Amino acid sequence: MNLSGMKHPYTLSIRLTALVLVLSAGLLATGAWAQATYFEQRFYGTGPFMSPTPDATQFDSIYALSPAVYRIPPGEGYLEFERTQTGPGTGRFVRSTDFSPSPKNMYYQVEFDVPESSVSATTAGYFWVGRNFIKGNAAIPPDNDLFAKFSFNLLTNDNFQFRITGTGAKNSGIYNRRVLITWVMNNDVQPLPYLTPLGGYDTLAPKSYDLWINGTNFLRNWPRISSQEVPLTDIAFRFTGGVGRVQLSNILIREVAGILPVTFTYFKAQPLGTQVDLAWETAWEKNSQEFVIQRSTDLKEFGDIGRLAAAGESDGKRQYTFTDETPAAGANYYRLRQVDQDGTYAYSKVIDATVRPNAPALLVSPNPASSDLIRLRAYATDVSSLRLTNLLGQEISFKAQATGGDYIEIKPSQPLPTGVYLLSLHQNGLQQHTKVLIR
Repeated sequence: MNLSGMKHPYTLSIRLTALVLVLSAGLLATGAWAQATYFEQRFYGTGPFMSPTPDATQFDSIYALSPAVYRIPPGEGYLEFERTQTGPGTGRFVRSTDFSPSPKNMYYQVEFDVPESSVSATTAGYFWVGRNFIKGNAAIPPDNDLFAKFSFNLLTNDNFQFRITGTGAKNSGIYNRRVLITWVMNNDVQPLPYLTPLGGYDTLAPKSYDLWINGTNFLRNWPRISSQEVPLTDIAFRFTGGVGRVQLSNILIREVAGILPVTFTYFKAQPLGTQVDLAWETAWEKNSQEFVIQRSTDLKEFGDIGRLAAAGESDGKRQYTFTDETPAAGANYYRLRQVDQDGTYAYSKVIDATVRPNAPALLVSPNPASSDLIRLRAYATDVSSLRLTNLLGQEISFKAQATGGDYIEIKPSQPLPTGVYLLSLHQNGLQQHTKVLIR
């Protein structure tokens, strides 16, 4: 699909969801499942933007009740509603033809702007998701038909903010330029991990929704509006207060789940003498079976060097470690082949480690460490060459003791406050710096 003209980087990243996971989580979508897009409209074409039998790009209705007006300027990429005076006049879009099949979850993005506002109004307009919306009815849907809602306030001087009404009502910060709204809904009975606009991962509670304004999480795990079960089948927007213009663009509604059985938060390699220690962490797992560890020396052919059983089902973080005891001298490249229980699979990103058999090396493990003891795995290391400093460069005195094998224990002269420290090794003209986190 041609993505030219899509103006917001977040929107582009979400539209190319599989690519986002390659870049931010390091996953290649080999063996991945398809992801449903329920609705997408960027307002760059000539339409039609409405239909009595709408497809995935069309509304059932877009209208304005006089003296309000609406516009879709050709090639400009937005839908605009304008209220020219206080009192009557409503602008609205409705998609009342149900999304099918009924989504269990929803990732709803839209860019929103107020290029002009001269008369302020609290709750000047609403966004809704729910059921039984009527395309010709300007009335507010009852709460029993709503899964999620939020509103916006018009302020003077082209400023605006967002608002949640009802119990716990609150306002967002104030904005004066276009923002990206990311609205995530979970209508399932299980927690839902999802990719946030910041590129990280969060988990959404059952029967609740999150609302992001750019990179700010305005509403988190906000409970479903209705006290009854409500499907995520209809959407609507209504502008009915204040005087000014509002613009909506790059609307994208798709499912959250159904990408990959595992989401990685990191994958890293640490050479230590004639070995390489690999470590990775998953944010969540679904039907995962195993990790196959693969190595290459030329980035062309990868061979299996080990296997680890996966968690199978996990809504929380899981850590894994593996030691390559026979790496080649020089450059080594590693990747993970994550296998699902039904045989589908995905590759991680490729990481590298350079093995220098005679070079000193150290690895803090565990990290975070305790305030009074830092344990190291060290190779060919002279303990007298170690220095421990805080981030201000102030040196911290300690005692170091070899405890057998490749392990060294560092005991600071007094317990360290919580924070980040630097452990430095200066030996034989080589320097290595390792961050140590104290909790």
